[in-house]
Amino acid sequence: MSNSMKAAATATAIAAFAVVPAQAHKPAQHPSHSHKCTPHKVGFAASGKLESAALTQTEGAGTATRKDDRYSGTVTVDVKRASHKAATGSQSYTLDNDRVKLYDAAHDGTADEPKAGDRVKVKGTVTRLAKKCDQSGFTSTTDVRRVEFRPAKVKTSK
Repeated sequence: MSNSMKAAATATAIAAFAVVPAQAHKPAQHPSHSHKCTPHKVGFAASGKLESAALTQTEGAGTATRKDDRYSGTVTVDVKRASHKAATGSQSYTLDNDRVKLYDAAHDGTADEPKAGDRVKVKGTVTRLAKKCDQSGFTSTTDVRRVEFRPAKVKTSK
């Protein structure tokens, strides 16, 4: 190809790009209000000593494994430690078809019933609202996902 033909082809290509208008994205539609003041879930973990428990098994009774067991009922715990500003002190948690891990102190394959004084770990979510938002009319809800029971520590004298 001669130089004049290359120049003509280049000029034609540039002219074609100049004729086509730029294809820009439409501006995003932003919400009219902030999502900061909408309730959101925060995970928490709490541990303490069991005060009382009233649990009934709702699923997994017909299987040999305990991994698929689900329980419903109430658990009252004297919470000593909690993460993400979850409440401490005497707390009552409601379980609705949630996982519960029971201990087997005798190692015979059957889970022991939890009793007062046992160690408990509770894991779940709490609905929160940002502290700068209007708190009137908002009530926080707690959703328990898992409860783990362990036998109380036995004090040994030395």
